[in-house]
Amino acid sequence: MADSIEVMGVVLDCLTAKEAMLRAMQFMENDLVDTIEILSMNDLMNGREDMEWKELIKECGLVIPGEAEILRAAGAGGGNLEKETADHTFLKLFLKYLQKNQKKIFLLAETEEELLHTADAVRRYSRGIRLAGSGVIRPDDNREESVINEINGTETDCILSVLEPPYQERFIGRNRALLNAKVWLGCGAVLREVSGTRRLKHFFRKSLFSWRVGKEQ
Repeated sequence: MADSIEVMGVVLDCLTAKEAMLRAMQFMENDLVDTIEILSMNDLMNGREDMEWKELIKECGLVIPGEAEILRAAGAGGGNLEKETADHTFLKLFLKYLQKNQKKIFLLAETEEELLHTADAVRRYSRGIRLAGSGVIRPDDNREESVINEINGTETDCILSVLEPPYQERFIGRNRALLNAKVWLGCGAVLREVSGTRRLKHFFRKSLFSWRVGKEQ
C-alpha cells in the first residue's frame, strides 16, 4: 500500500489509524504546533482550483482522508484502511489518547451553534475529555488576535477546529508561530455527520466527486 495518494492535486497521507496515531503522538512532543487536517470530498472539490489553499495544505504535518469515498476514487479503497476511514478510527483513538493523558482541548468554530454541536460530538467520541475553552471566529470579524490570546491563556494542548476551508488553513498558516499548543486538528469534515435527510445529498455528492476525480486522471 502506498504511503500517500493524490486527489485533485492534493496529497493525502494513506496511513492506518495506528500509523497516524504514532505520528500524532510525536507531534505532541514538539515545541511548535503541528497541524493535522482531515479532509472531506467537499473540501477537495471546493479547493481544487485554489492554489493558495493547496500550498497551505502542503504545510500540514498530516493530511488524512475523512471519507472512504476519497480512497475509492483514488483507487486505494478496500481492506482495513477503508473501514478505518469510514469509522473515523484515527479521530476516536486520538481523542481517547487526549482524554487518557489529561490533555486540554480548545474548540474553535464560526458560530455558537456549531461550537455546541462540536462539543457534543467530541464528548460522544470520548467522555471525560478536558475542554479547556472555546472560541467563535469568522473570516471578517477581525478577532484573530483576541482568539489567539484566549487560546494561549488556557495552556491548551490541542486546538480542535471546525472552521470552514480555506479560512481554517489561512488562520493556522498565519498564526502557527503565535499559538502555544502542541497540535492543531482540523476535523470539521468528520464531525459533520451524514445522516437522515442528508443521505440523498451525500449520494449525489459522492457521485459528483467520483466523476470529477475520474475526469482529472
